[in-house]
Amino acid sequence: MPDKARLAAIKVLSQVLPADGNGRSLRDVMTQERGKLSPAERGLMMDLGYGVCRHYRLLDTWLASQMNKPLRASARAVHLALLCGLHELWFSRRPAHAVVNTWPDICRALKAPWAAGLVNAVLRKASTLNEMDVRSKMNPAQSWSLPDWLWLRLQQSWPSDAAHIAEHLCDTAPLTVRLQPAHADEVDQSLRDASLTVTRCDFAEYGRRIFPAHNVADLPGFAQGWLSVQDEAAQLPAVLLDVPPQGRVLDACAAPGGKTGQISELFPNADITALDVDGRRLKQVQENCERLGAQVTLLEGDAALPAQWWDEQPFDSVLMDVPCSATGIIRRQPDLKWHRREADIAALCGLQSRMLDAIWPLIKTGGTLVYATCSILPEENAEQVSAFLARQPDAREDTPVSARSVETSVGCQLLPQAGSHDGFYFARLRKR
Repeated sequence: MPDKARLAAIKVLSQVLPADGNGRSLRDVMTQERGKLSPAERGLMMDLGYGVCRHYRLLDTWLASQMNKPLRASARAVHLALLCGLHELWFSRRPAHAVVNTWPDICRALKAPWAAGLVNAVLRKASTLNEMDVRSKMNPAQSWSLPDWLWLRLQQSWPSDAAHIAEHLCDTAPLTVRLQPAHADEVDQSLRDASLTVTRCDFAEYGRRIFPAHNVADLPGFAQGWLSVQDEAAQLPAVLLDVPPQGRVLDACAAPGGKTGQISELFPNADITALDVDGRRLKQVQENCERLGAQVTLLEGDAALPAQWWDEQPFDSVLMDVPCSATGIIRRQPDLKWHRREADIAALCGLQSRMLDAIWPLIKTGGTLVYATCSILPEENAEQVSAFLARQPDAREDTPVSARSVETSVGCQLLPQAGSHDGFYFARLRKR
């Protein structure tokens, strides 16, 4: 019987990590393949897909050292099969002999019988090693599977923390949820009654980490809208919004809607507008709000061009979770490492700057803007906000900093932590 899960993983990776480097989103491709597999097959496919993307450079560097010459571009599927086999040997608990025996058969199923002997030999050698043996012979960027440009930027930005950041970006992120305040105690107890280990987050009042990882749709309270998947760090910016009773709030970059739903929970009497430039992604916001029972006005539009959509009624508070490099959430989206380019950063910083300048006039005197990114690069964060404050004399910063990981000139910077929150940045700005 064909090994559907492993063949599906190769199919996914061939689209995410193609030989030409122009890959698709891992999450999007996985979504296409999930429905074709049983739950067990789906789990194995996801383990291999996410795992190979997470450790791609380590796996590929070691494999290259074992080959007399690179495989042809036309043999990309065999190349990916080898990477999957290496991942299973070094990063899973599956018996080594079973892994070694499985992948030659996969090559035959891929109509590449010529590769069966090669795959067997490479995996047999790899089975005598472990992850630490392999890491010890590589430089940090190779060991922690980062592109050189990103490793260099981490060293420049966070010289004393770079190694820890790189290591944590290779971790598997915990399952973290946000409980709806009105039902927090009830859902918390229901999760524990379901024999799940539940721990409170350090900074987010309604955040809970759940072990083991679980299909969120099966969690108690999910169908009723009483809990949502959201990392602890991502739960912190919305809490900083200063919204008067029946105040007007804008979620300026709303998709996929996690923070929009949180705003509706925190400020149930507010007039909330969710804006996004992508109409297809705005549908995700709508679906999320419907599940939560949130009353929100949806608008398709570009936050950098408010003349196209603003009704000239000022907002009391605005949340801007802007497009960014997403370097703080690489462990959740490991394919980002191989799709993001260093040249993207300057373009993203320019967009962030334009959005800040465009949205600021829409805020009432005394109102607030909470700027947020899931980045750990200072040019998108503290440097961006400092430049904005220099341009806008009527803006002042008043960010509570109790949650921050490291000192920054303005705002709050969180770095990714093992078993805890992602990398994230936020700053609250108030109009004088």
